[in-house]
Amino acid sequence: MHKYILPEIIRPLVTVDIAIFTVKNQKLQVLLVKRPNKADEPFVNQWALPGGFLHVELDGDLDSCALRKLKEKTNVKAPYLEQVGAYGNRSRDPRDWSVTHVYFSLLNAEDITLQKGGNASELAWFPIEEAIKLVLAFDHSKLLNAAIERLHAKVEYTSLPVYLLPTEFTLP
Repeated sequence: MHKYILPEIIRPLVTVDIAIFTVKNQKLQVLLVKRPNKADEPFVNQWALPGGFLHVELDGDLDSCALRKLKEKTNVKAPYLEQVGAYGNRSRDPRDWSVTHVYFSLLNAEDITLQKGGNASELAWFPIEEAIKLVLAFDHSKLLNAAIERLHAKVEYTSLPVYLLPTEFTLP
């Protein structure tokens, strides 16, 4: 493949971030990862949505990047993944102008064996009421709120919540 680079164009950082939702203890929860404690990393020890940089050699599209990042950071394969939107500006990442593509994923908590990976120093489930009160790294509070709004809207008119349920369940 021939790569043509326009010399006057400076490319922004391109990332994906994923709000992973499940139901645990009868509450909607989101998975957050703790940023690494390294001098060259921004937002040291702050909670964030899992995600990371697009890799042009590995990722055929944004969805494959999101799936790769999910696997790398959490050892999770998502049965449902949906893009929420794109957000970008010069201040969302202190390293450079940045664009992120935000996704949400729905998982059944019983089917998950979490395992931290990538540069995540920790990962944990947070009830939504707690997560939205945290000051998340980058602009992840804004991204999480957008994902929650999308999820709430979709629950009104789709069978999407089935991805949060175990294989066998009873209706109350």
